[in-house]
Amino acid sequence: MIRPFTLASLLLFAVGSLVAQKQPDLKKLDTYIADAVVKFDQPGLAVGIVKDGKLVWGKGYGKLDLAKPEPVTANSLFYCASISKAFTACAVGLLVDDGKLGWNDPVRRHLPEFSTPLPYVTDQFLVKDLLCHRSGWATFDGDLLWYGTGYTQQEILARHAHEPMTLPFRDQFGYSNLMYIAAAQLIERVSGMTWDRFITTRIFQPLGMDRSRVETADLAGMSDVALPHVRKGQDPNASQKSMPYQPLQGADGACGVLSTVTDLAKWDAMWANEGVANGKPFISEATFNTITSTHLPMGGGEGAGLGWFVEDNNGAKVITHSGGMPGFILNHAVVPDKDLAVIALGNGESYSVFAITNKILDLYLGNGKADPVGDMLPRLARRKDREAQRVAARVNAQVKGTMPTADAATMQGTYTDKIYGEATITDDNGTPVLSLHPAKELFTGRLVHWHYDTWKWEHADPFLEPGYITFHFDTDHRITHFTIDLHSPDFHFHKLEFRKK
Repeated sequence: MIRPFTLASLLLFAVGSLVAQKQPDLKKLDTYIADAVVKFDQPGLAVGIVKDGKLVWGKGYGKLDLAKPEPVTANSLFYCASISKAFTACAVGLLVDDGKLGWNDPVRRHLPEFSTPLPYVTDQFLVKDLLCHRSGWATFDGDLLWYGTGYTQQEILARHAHEPMTLPFRDQFGYSNLMYIAAAQLIERVSGMTWDRFITTRIFQPLGMDRSRVETADLAGMSDVALPHVRKGQDPNASQKSMPYQPLQGADGACGVLSTVTDLAKWDAMWANEGVANGKPFISEATFNTITSTHLPMGGGEGAGLGWFVEDNNGAKVITHSGGMPGFILNHAVVPDKDLAVIALGNGESYSVFAITNKILDLYLGNGKADPVGDMLPRLARRKDREAQRVAARVNAQVKGTMPTADAATMQGTYTDKIYGEATITDDNGTPVLSLHPAKELFTGRLVHWHYDTWKWEHADPFLEPGYITFHFDTDHRITHFTIDLHSPDFHFHKLEFRKK
């Protein structure tokens, strides 16, 4: 799920083009944020304000882990999810500044194995096309290939190359994590360094981001680390509990950065100062302008830059990107013309980070009277009601008293989805168990008969809802394949078709 969120799409409240308050009342802001943490039931939150190159305010709220007493601080490490995309775009920009590639170079010039289902698109795909969500694939296409799997990046991209494209190339927005994985491979091929090494040596170290990391394995020896919190199976009535970090190394480039408010303040200060850090250009003016320009208009005054989204707030240009991963939702926004940045990192599944970001932006760019928390909560309550109705409708649609037409023994065997890979159904003391081999730890669980030839799949992933498996038959009533109905805005289970071998 490395999710795209933008301020304008999530916070729909009116603000006027008014004179900004130069010195916001940070004491009142502190009270506002603390109240928001309670109202959103947010486990932990770290917030920072960067002005004129300095972190002028940074504070933590709530806990690193709800089961333990340690508090969140401005130095707490969070998994930054898709905020990492701006680092990938910057890494490509640094290579452009080095003269090693160009924004308009065909990707295959540097990465000959890069491929799409359409030969013309494959040949015409440019470096900058990797970074602005106009590839022709729909939003989140291919994300199951990296979620919890052991596939290498090369294997992920090779499999994704067969995923049908459903959008017009360069003409319609489709948020693509896979293209950032391709960008990570491009960086490695051109620089001779892995994405991890390049981000660490060319960005973290020069900017003094001392606590930032790109390997979740490094967290074992570190303190002040925020843990992700989820509600089992997306059940809003379940209590929030922490879960271990997921490595997700196959998604490097699309995600991968772990950082703090204190460190991200140095990163955002460079962007707020139009590419200048420590008194000298970190990236060239041309690269800064290319990255922060709109490459795909999205309507409503929004556009996709390279690793950023571009928005207007009270007449000021804002570059922003959020992040979402099981147990984390995070956001940051930079206003270069005002030398301003806002950072909000959360270790739960609430949208509090967007409300807080917009509150702070209003303090500096608007009249300071906006109440995004008050505006957002009723909308979220209505959405919660709709989700409850959806879940209830599934339960009410169950036809009780039916029997499957295929017994458990007939269901057993090996199945293959041509893009995702293999799955098996085995017997465990009379209970069928489905396992998707690429992500066994997450996607293994028993099948419980639901109705007719549909079975409820109680997989092991603590984040996603249970799934529903339906078997399909040929004319002689032999099982041909099964499909998966698992509601998720982030992963396309409905596109999978596991054919029986």
